[in-house]
Amino acid sequence: MTKIQAEGNYLILEKFNYEEEKLSEGGIIYKESQVLSSSFAEAKISSMGKGLSDSNGNIPEIDYDVGDVVLYDARSRIGEHKEFDVIKREDVIAVVYEDETG
Repeated sequence: MTKIQAEGNYLILEKFNYEEEKLSEGGIIYKESQVLSSSFAEAKISSMGKGLSDSNGNIPEIDYDVGDVVLYDARSRIGEHKEFDVIKREDVIAVVYEDETG
């Protein structure tokens, strides 16, 4: 696989296989693509640029890093590839954490 390094305000997101069959707790077999909204997607951050500085020369802090899984607005993709998407930092909606209680 080719290594890609994001620059500036961009993130390279590794797509999940939404066509892989999964089993719900109730025993129902489904594909993630059947339940995903066409507006939002989850992916793992593969690479991220350093960010862009504001008018004071400061780069805003963010609460995610390479390796984190994020929810993002899929309609805002700047680039799309079979293995990854390219988005801007501001298009990340949430960081997805595994529930460790259950």
